[in-house]
Amino acid sequence: MNPLEGLVKKALTRLAGEGALTEERMRTVWERAAGARAATHSAPVSLRRARLIVNVDTSSWLYELTMRRPEIMRRLGGKIGGRAVKTIQFRIGEVGGGVAPPGERRA
Repeated sequence: MNPLEGLVKKALTRLAGEGALTEERMRTVWERAAGARAATHSAPVSLRRARLIVNVDTSSWLYELTMRRPEIMRRLGGKIGGRAVKTIQFRIGEVGGGVAPPGERRA
């Protein structure tokens, strides 16, 4: 492959969105970092200027995840989908249409 072909392939990949940080990819990484139970009560909603914004469904989960922020940051390794994360901001908000695991109520 010549250099021009490589540049064209890279440009087309970017335009096609391959490697882009999709909502699904962000949720998958979030679940691994926060844990499955916490992920049912929270959802990453944006990543801008190295700040990950995460909605949580109740104030108790807001407190829990705020206390676990350093641990979650270590698990993320400072990145999500190849993009830098310097801080996580938790806020009460819409989490999505997930179903709570058996035996656990959604508030």
